[in-house]
Amino acid sequence: MLCQRCQQREAKVQLSKIENGQTHELYLCEICAKQTHEVSFIVHPAIVPEFLQALFGFNPSSIEQPSEMACPKCGITFSQITQAGKLGCSACYETFEAQLEPLLRRVHGGGQNVGKVPVRRGIAIKCRMEEKKLKEKLQVLIQQEAFEEAAVVRDQIRQIEQSKGGEKHDT
Repeated sequence: MLCQRCQQREAKVQLSKIENGQTHELYLCEICAKQTHEVSFIVHPAIVPEFLQALFGFNPSSIEQPSEMACPKCGITFSQITQAGKLGCSACYETFEAQLEPLLRRVHGGGQNVGKVPVRRGIAIKCRMEEKKLKEKLQVLIQQEAFEEAAVVRDQIRQIEQSKGGEKHDT
């Protein structure tokens, strides 16, 4: 697609502008995009890894890394990964596990993926999770000999089981 302003060069920047609830799109070449006052910054693909490093506080030089260690499958080194901002193959996760783990924990906020609950099955899954938590709580209350509280929790479990159609009372 040609630049909509100069009609000479290939458009590489898409501007989306919303005015009075209507979206207007403008496709510009890099030169015309730099000249317009509607663009506050242009992201060049080469600076994306640096941007991600700055965003997540990741400094590749602060990580102890073997200078010559390379992935046995694809041959990429850890310094190449930090420059490119992406891994070479699935084996890189195992090869550079020690260097990647602190970074991934910082980026993802933990070491366990909890995922999302599907909308269609969400209610059933939430009920199952709630039932599991209540059963664990019931066991703790029984061990603590808090039988009155345990009876309340037992009744809550029975309500959940009855609401999903199950008539089991094995607790």
